Amino acid sequence: MELKEKQVDSELIYKGKIIDVYKDKVSLPDGTITYREYIKHCKASCVLAKLPNGKFLIEKQFRYPYQEVIYEFPAGKCDKNEDPINTASRELEEETGYKANKVTYLGKMYPTCAYTDEVIYLYFAEDLVKTSQNLDENENVEVLEMSKEEILNLVRSGELKDAKSLCILTLIQNSDLKEKL
Repeated sequence: MELKEKQVDSELIYKGKIIDVYKDKVSLPDGTITYREYIKHCKASCVLAKLPNGKFLIEKQFRYPYQEVIYEFPAGKCDKNEDPINTASRELEEETGYKANKVTYLGKMYPTCAYTDEVIYLYFAEDLVKTSQNLDENENVEVLEMSKEEILNLVRSGELKDAKSLCILTLIQNSDLKEKL
């Protein structure tokens, strides 16, 4: 069965700083014409970082769309033409003040495939060295050190809801790196 939809026309509805919103006219496999609205977003990276003391870095950050403080692993959008592994290293150091000497690719995820083309690349960082935090303008982040058990308790209690962070935990628990968790 053919599932691919074909773009007939595309209209830019909104051009923003980090997102663009489109409304596309598409032809379904059976020939029916319909519309798809979606957000184009640059790629991003997220990183689970293990400290020399065996704990992990996790952040608390207010996320406006949800109107709540969210627990999540360090992450950020890729600059134009930036390799996602470099984004992971850069964001880790900017947000937490730690530089990683070793960063391992875990996989990638599509956070909301129904209405955005965003791709988030997921990494595990270790052999960390303390440097200094250098947050972006208007960025407020509380950095915490937590044990594996403390992080898993956040998952069990429903306090850790961030999809990219949950995905990293799933990927690492099912990889050759699971003993490092």
